[in-house]
Amino acid sequence: MIRFAADYFDGETSRAHAVEASVDAGHLRVRGGAVDFAVSLDRVQVAPPAGQARSVVHLPDARELHSADAAALLELSRLSASARPERWAHLLESRLGFALAALVVSILIVTAGLRWGVPAVAQLAAHALPGWVDERIGEEALALMDELSLSPSTLPAARQQALTQKIADQCRRQTCPSYRLLFRDSKLFGANAMALPGGTVVVTDALVGLARHDEELLAVVAHELGHVRHRHGLRMALQSLGAGAILVAVTGDIGSVTDLAAGLPSLRLQSGYSRDMEREADAYALAWLNTACIPPTRFAAILGRIDDDASDTGLLDSHPGTRERLGPFRGPGRCL
Repeated sequence: MIRFAADYFDGETSRAHAVEASVDAGHLRVRGGAVDFAVSLDRVQVAPPAGQARSVVHLPDARELHSADAAALLELSRLSASARPERWAHLLESRLGFALAALVVSILIVTAGLRWGVPAVAQLAAHALPGWVDERIGEEALALMDELSLSPSTLPAARQQALTQKIADQCRRQTCPSYRLLFRDSKLFGANAMALPGGTVVVTDALVGLARHDEELLAVVAHELGHVRHRHGLRMALQSLGAGAILVAVTGDIGSVTDLAAGLPSLRLQSGYSRDMEREADAYALAWLNTACIPPTRFAAILGRIDDDASDTGLLDSHPGTRERLGPFRGPGRCL
């Protein structure tokens, strides 16, 4: 016999009536004071419980029963017409085995979505978006960098022109993405080169000074052209948006105490995404150098000089470890 105490609301006033409800012969009978009626169970809807709040039994004509007897209402829900998804969710949540299985499946789905789903979608989206999107982002990024961290190059114009011509000559012999080569001085970036969305490749004066052979510079530019070819700048922006949206959906509130919990996996993800792109750009550079008949060791030589303490890939590194990157470039190469 199902029997429970409840507050009855008649659907017309906010007054609560203390009643006792019981199930008998396919009906829910409600009695208490002046209240005495029965409702067929197929007209009863039991709302699933929400935390510690009392559950609600919906009756015809907007009438309701409010009760804290969760066990009795669970039994009633099994007899009544309640068939809403929330009821099934509650039944699954109330069983530890199902809850743990659901947790494991959810973690696997979220992990797979972040690791493979987001990059795949970002890659498709990046190649579907028009080129002016990259160009606009790149122009704004360059303007900001020129204002904050870059200054005009001190290299002689003839030197800049000579290097620009060598890259152009190589790109006439093989397919290169559309690019624009710029030289800048920067104390912040030191010996470095970077590809911006839209095809702008910035080479710093310090990198030119570090090179012992122009082919070393060509090798670095080839790596940056790999970023341009695969639209890594735009893909990274899209991946950041996608990963952030998923993490916010999982944590629910990324603006308070969950900042740290959500920020660490986000940083880990961005590092992983960035490492994948660096490997992709390295693969492009290796093929480019082979086609140009430039020994891949040129890239290994200048990379080893930039990072003279070669290390393995760290958990949060944005680039693969130098030791890993040098491997494919230490061979003699193949002049295609």
